[in-house]
Amino acid sequence: MSKLPVASFNTPEYDKLIALLKTIRKEKRVSQEELSRRLGQSVNFVLKIEQKDRRFDVVEFFQLFTALEVDPVEAFTRFAKEVRAT
Repeated sequence: MSKLPVASFNTPEYDKLIALLKTIRKEKRVSQEELSRRLGQSVNFVLKIEQKDRRFDVVEFFQLFTALEVDPVEAFTRFAKEVRAT
C-alpha cells in the first residue's frame, strides 16, 4: 500500500474507490442525476466526486452507498479486496 500523500485522492487506491462507486452506480442503473436526487444534493455533487474534483468522507461514503441500496460495509469490503489484489 502506498504512503498517504497530502492529497490522498491522487492515489491508485482512491482511483479504485471512485471506480467502484461508478461501477456500482451503473450496476444499479442509477444515473448521476438520480443519485443526487436520492441524496438531496445537486447533480454537481455526484459529478464532482466521480471526476475527483471533490473528496468525500466516511459519512458521505455511507450515504452514497446507502442511496444506491448497497450495504456500505459490503461496498467497503469490495473496495478493500480490490486494493489488496494490487
